Amino acid sequence: MTRTITALIGFVLLAGCSGGGGDSSTPTSAPVPLAQPDMLTATPQGILRGKANGQGQQEILQAPNLLGSNLFVDQGNIVYSRTSNAGDIWTVRTDGTGDHALLNSPNLEFFYNASWPWVIFEDDGVGTKSLNAETQAQFPIGWGGIPFRVRFKDARVIFSDDGYIYSETFTGTDRIVYVAPDQPEQNITSAIVEDRLVYRRLLFSPSSNLFSVPILGGTTLPLDSGQSYVSFGESLGARVVYARCPFVSGLRTGPCDVVSVNSDGSAPVVLASDPANEAVQGVTTNQVIIRRNLAGNDQLVAVPVAGGPEKLLMSMTDNEFVDLIVGDLIIVRRPSGTWSLDLNGTLTKLGTVVGDSGFIAVGNSVCVTKVTAVWCMPLDGSGPQVKIANNGKVVGVL
Repeated sequence: MTRTITALIGFVLLAGCSGGGGDSSTPTSAPVPLAQPDMLTATPQGILRGKANGQGQQEILQAPNLLGSNLFVDQGNIVYSRTSNAGDIWTVRTDGTGDHALLNSPNLEFFYNASWPWVIFEDDGVGTKSLNAETQAQFPIGWGGIPFRVRFKDARVIFSDDGYIYSETFTGTDRIVYVAPDQPEQNITSAIVEDRLVYRRLLFSPSSNLFSVPILGGTTLPLDSGQSYVSFGESLGARVVYARCPFVSGLRTGPCDVVSVNSDGSAPVVLASDPANEAVQGVTTNQVIIRRNLAGNDQLVAVPVAGGPEKLLMSMTDNEFVDLIVGDLIIVRRPSGTWSLDLNGTLTKLGTVVGDSGFIAVGNSVCVTKVTAVWCMPLDGSGPQVKIANNGKVVGVL
């Protein structure tokens, strides 16, 4: 089936909502692990494996251009593309053994995602396919458009594709269509919450809607009234947390509130509705972390995900940011370095490095990227901060 790829237009960016209102800008949350796992770091020369404290760091793979290539880690396997070699797709074990090509043809291949042993890729001039890395079997999959997002759930591949959202098995059978667009509109997968798919419908008019539908098919349920601009923030258990921003003039939005609702649309509750703009920063084990924009004297507050009294954690300037949430610890970027903030409002300095990207939890450490260098530091502030690579990015935690 041939369809025209619909471009997202600029109004989907919140004109009046700063500080993380968009779907992709919400800081990630992760549980605090008990063990100290190995991490994988891509560099211009290959892949390093070792501990976040610097111990055991060694190169397990020599391959160029991995910093700019797609790379996924799953079940002890790394799937990556060699961009210098016509986009061929390769795999190697996380111990560095068994490096070999999965796809090595004259065609240009681009892979979207991997859930071992399955790899979803685009075969130039042919279409989207799935590949079983263990048997080398290939199957046509999808409708032939260019997928905007590819996710996995319960042995199914979920595509967001030109406004359509649907899923198929890894072999391209048993298609379930969740939503087909009535032009002009765009549907975007926001999250998988338990056994339901949450998606956002963007209309080419001043409104948007949030819906959920069972992964295995069923009745689509609205999560919001659709009278405002909504933006998915986070999920915690069965709860969906999102920003709701009223339109005040044309495509301009007013201050955003934060709302929580069960993924089936029940038990909605407003978590924050101050006249100032409020943005979801992430979730702890049971709290939603919200930033209230107050012109240089912002408030960072915690509110129970199902509703309840808010707790002020700290005041924030315009050059302080929440970058990551690890269990019940909030990682805060400040001009003086990287800090942690607990739910009692206690700040602990972790290191002097001020990261600008690549924030990720690795065991009992947090790693950040500053310009190109990867640094890691213990979450309890015991130090020291350790440089893992002068030029790299963390691509996996084992």
